[in-house]
Amino acid sequence: MWRETGAALVAMVVMFWNVENFFDPFDDPLKNDNEFTPGAVRHWTWPRFEAKRDGIAQAILAAGDVWGERPAVVGLAEVENRMVVSQLVRETPLAELDYGFVHRSSPDERGIDVALLYRKDLLRVVQVDSLRVPGTVTRDILYVALRSPGPASLAEGLHVFVVHFPSKRGGARASDGRRSAAQAVLERAVDSLQTADPSGRIVVMGDFNNADGSVAGLSSPPRDTLSDAPTAPGTLKYHGRWEQIDWFFVSPQLETAFRIFAPPFLLEPDGAYLGKKPRRTYSGPRYNGGLSDHLPVLLRINR
Repeated sequence: MWRETGAALVAMVVMFWNVENFFDPFDDPLKNDNEFTPGAVRHWTWPRFEAKRDGIAQAILAAGDVWGERPAVVGLAEVENRMVVSQLVRETPLAELDYGFVHRSSPDERGIDVALLYRKDLLRVVQVDSLRVPGTVTRDILYVALRSPGPASLAEGLHVFVVHFPSKRGGARASDGRRSAAQAVLERAVDSLQTADPSGRIVVMGDFNNADGSVAGLSSPPRDTLSDAPTAPGTLKYHGRWEQIDWFFVSPQLETAFRIFAPPFLLEPDGAYLGKKPRRTYSGPRYNGGLSDHLPVLLRINR
């Protein structure tokens, strides 16, 4: 979707971020969210929720400085419900950009879902589906078809999937089957789209909980030469080792660039292993004031 700024044309920017436990402070009796309430061990309160909400908005806006264009599409993982997403787009400076959002509840036992934000001045939603993963209790895969409200453009026929695959809790080998089931659902949906429309533009983004992510029929975007790799060569740091488990995969015909977004306010010193690490909201049970243990990833679609 080309937009004109002065005499220059800029491209579409897409962002994905696992925002780690973006919960409201209210108990949902149907979900296992008890630790994120005021009386629980984490003492999760409304002011702490507001601080996290506002920090997420700040990061989304700051991502616009990378390529000179605010993200047109933002995928989020680990949001509790529709209310927290609504708060993000309506009660922060994001409201000035008029973001809409798509959220569907899924059966995850902790109550965490994925969601999609989109700029209503640039895009409209033409189809939504929530793809259930059989045989396991996990997050649904969110599918959203977007189109520019104007004439034919880069956004015409843009198919977006937002995923958060099952974690390695209980061990990588024990959880492989759950991730394989989610991968199969995703790849069947992508294959169906490619069969129906071989020229269709597809973007898959998400937390794959795997350093070797891939999607059959799609390509991994090349890393931007201005990448933050020297500071953050991955999106998650575990026991001193950076890993990239958050990915974009796109239709081969799309001309794209990728980078990990690592501004200083999303990082803190890694006292145990040196260097930097993502600044989390909690360090164990201690409130740390950060935003996530993941760093966001950005995609630029040139055509």
